[in-house]
Amino acid sequence: MLLETRGCLDYDELDLPLNLPELGLTYHAHLPLDLPWKDGPAAVGDAIFALEQKIAFLKPRGYVLHPPEPGNLSALLRHRPALSSMLWLENTREGDLSGIWDEIRACGLGVCLDVGHMVSYGQDSLMSLPGFFERVRILHIYGGESRSGHAGLGQLPDPGLLRDILLRVAEDTTLVVEIFSLEELGRSLNLLQSWLLQWGMHHD
Repeated sequence: MLLETRGCLDYDELDLPLNLPELGLTYHAHLPLDLPWKDGPAAVGDAIFALEQKIAFLKPRGYVLHPPEPGNLSALLRHRPALSSMLWLENTREGDLSGIWDEIRACGLGVCLDVGHMVSYGQDSLMSLPGFFERVRILHIYGGESRSGHAGLGQLPDPGLLRDILLRVAEDTTLVVEIFSLEELGRSLNLLQSWLLQWGMHHD
């Protein structure tokens, strides 16, 4: 997670060990929350480019981006058109993507569906946006927002909602159990495995 532009640009081999590709994992990046939108699309594009050089050895599949103000995505892609195949816009507490949906579609961008945000902030309507599931590239799943952070999957109000989402997204959609307590992550992974077995869905 590249959450701060300057701090992440200062990363060295202690922060990004060169042997990470040897772990046999696939990677994606969460772009910083403080990208310099106020300085214009060129400044944002240049910041993303610098970060791309920093993490190129990981060969990331895509970049999760919190939604900017309407019009900013189009302006960014005029400056950096190649980014259109890499950007995945995430629904956040501040925005459910509906206000920039036409722009997302026009720019050919993907979506990061944060199920925890969706259930915590009443964003179910975003699933009715035209062509929504065709654009989902990655899912963030957890039980919702809590005072202590991301709750475990045992707190998910309706597991059937997750089942329905999994049935509608593409088979190659990335699934991230976004829980930051190692103990709770283990419990949630076991619970997810049991759900997938119950639903007759493939897992590895």
